[in-house]
Amino acid sequence: MTPPSNRLGDYLHYFLTCWLPGHRQVSAHTLAGYKQTFRLLLRFWKARFPNRPHPKLEELQVDFLLEFLSHLERERANSVSTRNLRLAALKSFFKMVALIAPAYRDQARRIRLIPAKRTTIRRFDYLDKREVDAVFAGVDTRSPDGYRDLVILRTLYNTGARASELCALRLADLDLAQKQLHLFGKGRKPRLVPLWDSTTAFLLTYLKSERRRPLSGYEQRVFINQRGGGLTRSGLYALCQKYLRRAAERVPTLQRKQIHPVHGWRFTTASHLLLAGADLTVIQEWLGHVSINTTCRYKAVSLETKRAALQKFHLFAIGRSQALPPQVDWNCYPDLLAFLEAL
Repeated sequence: MTPPSNRLGDYLHYFLTCWLPGHRQVSAHTLAGYKQTFRLLLRFWKARFPNRPHPKLEELQVDFLLEFLSHLERERANSVSTRNLRLAALKSFFKMVALIAPAYRDQARRIRLIPAKRTTIRRFDYLDKREVDAVFAGVDTRSPDGYRDLVILRTLYNTGARASELCALRLADLDLAQKQLHLFGKGRKPRLVPLWDSTTAFLLTYLKSERRRPLSGYEQRVFINQRGGGLTRSGLYALCQKYLRRAAERVPTLQRKQIHPVHGWRFTTASHLLLAGADLTVIQEWLGHVSINTTCRYKAVSLETKRAALQKFHLFAIGRSQALPPQVDWNCYPDLLAFLEAL
């Protein structure tokens, strides 16, 4: 139903409690991100207009929203990517407004024309096989949760799972008899990922004897933290960062690379699949990408592959130069006509 007034709060209440969870069925992460966007927007409004705590919908014009977006970058030091995410939340809200309240359709259309800023594509680094082995070797399986940490790292490498996917992994998602597991990615899109024999064996041992006793409510979580709850994304980040730094002390090449502690494993999985000859569509399904263009961002080429290509190019250039007919010494002919007459 259409909100009963022109106050932003009424439309926002409908957007966050009915529209997004009911009509769009967005994930909990998406809903939390949208809520944070409007928290920041209202704080910015109150700082600008302290005597008007309840803004009206028509007061959110393009110029004000552009100031808000600039505020995010200047005052809150948000990255361009974060700024674009906040803008996407605003556009989603006004798309709803245009549908249920035609009187605001022109305002909503102008807001939805605000362009997203161009972002710099980050250069991805990945671990080579020697570096992967160094990270695994740095885990002390005799320490508390050491075996769990090794299983987590090996599962990340095998599956290329996102941080949220690995943390949400449940016992029902494991099919160790068939050496596979189910992952649920963005938009709750499911995918099936095969497991190596070694990964399967590590998971079986972990579940049998090395898994901590979970607290009530976390019995189905595969990976349990030190307090008995489910492993969180921040906990996973700290865990991966610890072992990456430990490996960098022994392998100098890691010190020169920019590798995200968690997402770097996903990129490593994709790169190693590519180097092994896997088709891009297979890697797309493996990683759970909706678009093949996203998968292409992971298409790294190793220096060894470039050297091999350079050698092939060098041999091709030599063969081509040897196949060319003898060249004419033009010093022997004063002009082209004399050359033709001498043929």
